Amino acid sequence: MRSALLSLALVSTLAVAAFAPGCGTPTDEDKAAAEESTGEDAYTTEGTCDGLPRLKSVKTPAGVCVGLVTQGFTFARGIAELPSGDFVMAEMGGWAVDRGAVWLLRRLPNKSFSKTRIAKLIDKPSGVAVGPDGLPYIGTPNGIIRFDPYEATVDPVPKSGPFRTTGDYKQPRFKLVVKDLPSDGRHPLKKMVFDKQNPWKMYVNVGSNTDVCETGSPKRYPVPCTEGDGQNGRGVIRAYDLNTPDHIPTGFTVVARGLRNSMALAVHPTSGALIQGENSRDAIEKADASFANTEADFPHEELNVIVPGADYGWPSCYDNNAVSPEYRGKVDCSNKTAPALLLPGHSSPLGATYYTGSMFPAAYQGQLLVTYHGYRDNGHRLVMVPVDKDGIPGGGEPLDIIRGWDKSADGREPLGTPVDILAAKDGSLYITEDKNGDVLRVVFNPAEGDGAPMRAQAIVRPGADPAVAARCRDLAGRHDLFSEVQKLVVDNNCVNCHGVGPGYPGNLRLDKCDAVGNAKRLLEVRGTRPALVKPNDMQSELVLRVKGEGYPQMPAGGVDPEAFAALEEWIKAGAPKP
Repeated sequence: MRSALLSLALVSTLAVAAFAPGCGTPTDEDKAAAEESTGEDAYTTEGTCDGLPRLKSVKTPAGVCVGLVTQGFTFARGIAELPSGDFVMAEMGGWAVDRGAVWLLRRLPNKSFSKTRIAKLIDKPSGVAVGPDGLPYIGTPNGIIRFDPYEATVDPVPKSGPFRTTGDYKQPRFKLVVKDLPSDGRHPLKKMVFDKQNPWKMYVNVGSNTDVCETGSPKRYPVPCTEGDGQNGRGVIRAYDLNTPDHIPTGFTVVARGLRNSMALAVHPTSGALIQGENSRDAIEKADASFANTEADFPHEELNVIVPGADYGWPSCYDNNAVSPEYRGKVDCSNKTAPALLLPGHSSPLGATYYTGSMFPAAYQGQLLVTYHGYRDNGHRLVMVPVDKDGIPGGGEPLDIIRGWDKSADGREPLGTPVDILAAKDGSLYITEDKNGDVLRVVFNPAEGDGAPMRAQAIVRPGADPAVAARCRDLAGRHDLFSEVQKLVVDNNCVNCHGVGPGYPGNLRLDKCDAVGNAKRLLEVRGTRPALVKPNDMQSELVLRVKGEGYPQMPAGGVDPEAFAALEEWIKAGAPKP
């Protein structure tokens, strides 16, 4: 087998840069995942999905299927499509030093895939992006590199046909584009995306060193957060200008702060809006015991619209500008930039892209696709986030494209662990999975269904908040008109968003299983604004919002006919309180 080691000259150049040993201290969840991730977990497949083995266990919209492209990787992470139609994928290799690799994937005329490793012994490659030069850029903890995968070496990668199955091709030369990135702490991995309006501008995630800026023993929480301050602060997004003769930046600017870990980044293709998926803090229950029974859902992850110069609140603020327990009485969160949309807690959004392809139906066009990687209940799914014409989220709740990605009780089906999401030029979607070490392809066939995204389902888990559990037991025994509305409409469609405070979206609070409280809130005047529901009036604002008439439809896609019938019956009966 030919060696894929770097040349001695390159090693000496990069030893203290992109491939230098990292000192990361990933979370316990990450460590556990790395120990488990052998790339050997296998799905049960049944039939085919556009020529690939079709995953049997996952739930998708009618007409949508998931096919297995290839497997056997250790922590498959970023993926991007080259102008040639080949795909570049980063294999992180786990959290140990210099175990990573870069692969090329190519689809053959018979619809199978050929793969070849074109680089190895790389330290934790993660983010992958294709620059305006058509070359792949790979993010490592210390830096960002680029290369020509088809470089004319003594043993070059062929530009067509299957790759050979034994031996690596001659490794291409790497160019260090960005060096000296901070690589220690909880979030050493790098993700980057190129701007659409200024194509040589590259945005780079520099994740936080800590969870909530804790320091010392016993732990202290400095104000301001010392690690987040200054030009070299952590928990930021940087911008690098590569519009130089050799496309090597001379410096960087800090675009935004207060962002704990920005692994999901997407730029809208026409407006240029930069969207960030925030992986929010951990262990809030350790700072405030009142969260002990709700920690699985708090804090929420976030989607943020990045505004240059803005501060998004980490480490002192969470959710809709609530003050973190460690910082109560020390900070004012009202002057921070609030998220555009809250996502389920600990769902870990790691990948995002706008869909502009032609394969999927109109409901997908221009919408934001986000992977929920998290191993907890709210994770392991692919969702579609409704956005406006400029790509801004907040007009509706996410809808499921893939769910039911749970580990089966018999252990035969693995937990879904989606990382990156790519909308390919042919309109299909590619997803990498780190724990299972595979690459998946998602396609739509109109002959098999309409592909309509699925309404999200509430997570049911043991050990819920006792007060909420008591309300739900009480609600289960209620059969008055509004209690049916609570069950079918509010709990299934509204509480994931409007049950989050402080700063409830639209200043409307709707609590889970709280039929008495929610009926009162819907029927009361809101300051200078009328009540959302007027008895006997099917032109009430709530009805119009649910139907999407004159207002953005809430929830996105409306409610099913059974739920709407319950709402209609309650209002036409005079909207009696339970």
